[in-house]
Amino acid sequence: MRVMAKRDAADAVTTVRTVDGPRGPVRRTLLVLAGDDVKTFELPASGDVTIGRGSKCDIAIDHPTLSRAHFVIRLDAQIAVIDRDSANGTQLRGARLPANKPVVISPYEMFHAGDLAFVVQETATTTHAPASREARPASGPVDGAPTPVLLDPAMKRLYEVATRVARGTIGVLVVGETGSGKEVLAELVHRQSPRAKAPLVRINCAALSESLIESELFGHVKGAFTGAQTDRAGLIEAADGGSVLLDEIGELPITTQAKLLRVLEDHRVTRVGATTPRTVDVRFIAATNRDLEADIAAGTFRRDLYFRIAGAVLAIPPLRARRSEIEPLARTFLADAARRNSLPVPELTPAALTALLVHPWTGNVRELKSTVERAVLLSDTTIDVESLSLGAAAESPRDATSLPDELEAIEKQRIVDALAQHGGNQTRAAEALGIPRRTFVKRLAQYGIQRPRR
Repeated sequence: MRVMAKRDAADAVTTVRTVDGPRGPVRRTLLVLAGDDVKTFELPASGDVTIGRGSKCDIAIDHPTLSRAHFVIRLDAQIAVIDRDSANGTQLRGARLPANKPVVISPYEMFHAGDLAFVVQETATTTHAPASREARPASGPVDGAPTPVLLDPAMKRLYEVATRVARGTIGVLVVGETGSGKEVLAELVHRQSPRAKAPLVRINCAALSESLIESELFGHVKGAFTGAQTDRAGLIEAADGGSVLLDEIGELPITTQAKLLRVLEDHRVTRVGATTPRTVDVRFIAATNRDLEADIAAGTFRRDLYFRIAGAVLAIPPLRARRSEIEPLARTFLADAARRNSLPVPELTPAALTALLVHPWTGNVRELKSTVERAVLLSDTTIDVESLSLGAAAESPRDATSLPDELEAIEKQRIVDALAQHGGNQTRAAEALGIPRRTFVKRLAQYGIQRPRR
């Protein structure tokens, strides 16, 4: 496979951008798998990227199964693939795409053009993607990785543990609710590991087509099934020397779990239809919002696979359990959204801040980010409660003078929760909250919380 990334922006196709642009600053790369060959190319922040055999394509790939202008990847708030009426077609989820019609895909979702496979990967970053329309080879670790807000004592300890775990080779399982920041923590484990300069290949297990899941993970040989016209490496092989992030691992079919277990145990991958395994050197990082132990009891997840991936379990607390981070996170998202939309940074009214602090945030950090970004577009110089559009939880906030009362209510609830979580043990509850035991006891008296008898 000969690949040429076009550097002349004059031939680029201009598209209409949404006012929001991509969700937050992200770095997108295109993973191209052709036989045993794997290439990665950096993609622009937005616009159309034409891919095909022709020299005028933004990414020119000299492969006989591609048309001269085979397909387009449209990059904006979402990612779409457009087949350009190619001879061999573009396949997604086992079906051929209609010509010249954009079809939205998920990040990390594999699609095929000719005998090649493609995956658009997304990485969070605090720096903006290249402003030019050119696509160029991407290499090395992700630069400008986001610095997490770490004010909550439990989060500080979690990231300290993650940094230590990253130095080793054991499997890591990141668990937490949807939107709590699992991907950011998983990326940190890779960046802090000895494999940081090698690829981090993210695989969204929930987005994989069930009929092609094994081929996409492990690769296949020519003739293994209808449409397998050549040998091709899978996503695990593409990460050789680096790390594989198995996002939503609880969604893997039980039969695929068994084959993945063999890869973890033997460090060898057998492509679909092959008899000879290939050695791979990868570290597995898994993430899930599911209760895998409950899935094990239900017979939908293998216990032996769980023990393999869960060498170290990193549990991310939900945002409502680390409310000290809500304000700094909100202000970070607010400034970023204003900058991306070329708007002045608005101020949060005291009532709006109170509403943010008391909201339950069932969608966690992701919900907070979306809420703030929407409020930036709906407001002028000031964000009030109405601009936040938080629903019933924020429709009747108290006035600004009630902020101390609201914060005390939050602190009281956290103390009650900590006592419940630690079986009434005041020392352990105080440690979990990051405050001295003497202060904890004073708060019990202040809030009239009955001191448990042990």
